[in-house]
Amino acid sequence: MAHAAVSLTTNLTEATRLAVYIGGFSFGMWCSRDLPVTLDPEHQPFLLPATANHACHIELDIAWSERLEEPSTVPSFSSGGLWSAYLSATGTEFYFSSPAVAPSPYKAAWFDHSFQRGHVVLNRSAFPAGSPIFPLEYPLDELVMMHRLALGEGVEVHALGLADTDGSGYLFLGHSGAGKSTTARLWMDQPGVQMLSDDRIIIRKHGDKFWMYGTPWHGDAGIASPGRAPLSAIYLLEQAPANELAGLSASQAAAELFARAFVPQYLKGGIQFSLDFLDQLTRSVPCSVLRFTPTPSAVEAVRYARV
Repeated sequence: MAHAAVSLTTNLTEATRLAVYIGGFSFGMWCSRDLPVTLDPEHQPFLLPATANHACHIELDIAWSERLEEPSTVPSFSSGGLWSAYLSATGTEFYFSSPAVAPSPYKAAWFDHSFQRGHVVLNRSAFPAGSPIFPLEYPLDELVMMHRLALGEGVEVHALGLADTDGSGYLFLGHSGAGKSTTARLWMDQPGVQMLSDDRIIIRKHGDKFWMYGTPWHGDAGIASPGRAPLSAIYLLEQAPANELAGLSASQAAAELFARAFVPQYLKGGIQFSLDFLDQLTRSVPCSVLRFTPTPSAVEAVRYARV
């Protein structure tokens, strides 16, 4: 998910403050004055005003480091790619490495147990002099989110989410090839529909209602909205010769959601919270299998079922 960065209109190298709002959380970043700050395109809709200097839900200090070395201990989790996580008595540490970037870690981040405070350091030698940098460049932004959610705040899932013209919020799940991208295109053609994300949706509970939030982490359709909508129905997608809705038990729906949930597998408390959260969610929100044809009639089938 690498994207070209675009520079902000405000002079953040002087202000040293950058803040974004994702999934109901504000991320505040205080950056070193000599760090040329920028914003990735997909985060533009999530940018908070430059005057938002108040405390955010998650506060980060961003600075250069002249040298970074990964710990000699075995990581609590290794992604097998860019990052590794280390749990310690004071919190969680992440190290980001890529042979294509530098022989040593190009970035590291430390967070307290609550994921309310963090410190991000960038290996100066790994970045071209004067190169603009987004401090929360993927995957750090999503890592922070999934860990904060696992502390009892909600769950991020791999799914399509949207709000219909009447305010109803629909979540569409599907195995690879089941038709998530096709469904996204069908609904994008409908006037007045608010598309939240075609790939990553955050689900949180406020009071007795579950809400969906759009995210910057989009799929092929490029949908990245900061909007939110109450979750009215959940659909498991299956392409078929005709449109048909079939009941899906709460336990089946919860299993399908958990299989697509982004949960730190090394946090036992996070796994149990996520299981309980999804169980409660699927017992509260109607869940169905949607067998559909890739035509606008599939949209009407969903709308008709909600009448």
